[in-house]
Amino acid sequence: MPRFKQGDLFDAPGIHIVTSHSYLSQDNTLVMGLGAAAAMKSRYPDSPRIFGDMVKDYCGHLGTYGLLLYGRMGILQARCDFNDRVDAGLVIYGLHILKAVAEGPRALAYNLTHPGMAYDKSMNPEIEALLKSLPDNVHIWQR
Repeated sequence: MPRFKQGDLFDAPGIHIVTSHSYLSQDNTLVMGLGAAAAMKSRYPDSPRIFGDMVKDYCGHLGTYGLLLYGRMGILQARCDFNDRVDAGLVIYGLHILKAVAEGPRALAYNLTHPGMAYDKSMNPEIEALLKSLPDNVHIWQR
């Protein structure tokens, strides 16, 4: 079972994963302007370019990738367009990938900003169940 934590996930050791989308700007950088994505951009200034290149190569603008990892950072897809609401299907797809990676042979800590909260602060039951099934090296963060 994962560990649920409160605070700033960027203060924790391990890989830092924020929820994101696949909206690329005209110069093919990933738009990272709000919330945890903006914090990642501040902490890792090259992250919009790095993830923009990865999204462009993997699925293209507004495509589907699920989860992308690069060094100590990662993005879990929660929508395609940054203006859209959270898409439970995309979050579930990304969480399945994270689960497979976290259960792998490398014993790393994966720090993930809490995905799947709707605007009314309710949780999709399928996302909630999947979050609870993640291994204990996954830490789910809320501010």
